[in-house]
Amino acid sequence: MTDGTQVSALFPNGVAGVIRWSDGAEALEAARTAAGAGIGSVEITSGTPDAFRSIRRLRDEFGSACAFGAGTVTDRHLAELAVEAGAQYLVTPYLVPEIAPVTTEAGVLLVMGAMTPTEIAAASALGAGLVKVFPADPIGGPGYIRAVRGPMPDVPLWVSGGVRIDDVGAYLSAGAQVVGLTNDLFRPELVRGHDWETLAELCRRARGAAAVPA
Repeated sequence: MTDGTQVSALFPNGVAGVIRWSDGAEALEAARTAAGAGIGSVEITSGTPDAFRSIRRLRDEFGSACAFGAGTVTDRHLAELAVEAGAQYLVTPYLVPEIAPVTTEAGVLLVMGAMTPTEIAAASALGAGLVKVFPADPIGGPGYIRAVRGPMPDVPLWVSGGVRIDDVGAYLSAGAQVVGLTNDLFRPELVRGHDWETLAELCRRARGAAAVPA
């Protein structure tokens, strides 16, 4: 399977929910809610309690109905734990060359974090199937992605960091393949208050935003 095929299969809606939370049980239920609402892909960051156990459990529950990845993978050990848990993609916050061999051997999609054009090129050279431009909003938003696309039109990009649901269409139109949604999707007050119905509605809004070009 090529990287492009993997990206299409793992992110069918062009969006990914990214959960980073201090309570493992609440994070699991939030991820389960998003998957059930059809978000298509959910990343659970490694700092979330029981993150890898939750990924394994969600893979068993949802099968091919939703993809699950591990985020904030910052060293080889975490990468190996994520692969063992069944993560379908690994996401780093910045360049982490040592995990590239792990994902290559496992056939798992590597999403490598970068910011500048030089870092984006380096991540691509390391074998990233997606390069995560982070933090996307503070460094210029969709305008920055559009500018980067000029000299490097073929590097597949994921954007996250301060991205709002209402910005999804603009990022996709600017040239991103995947938009990661963290706090504007998994809103703290919703997760803390167990308001899963409203969270599910936000997931449906995100899918709709991805379907409408900005």
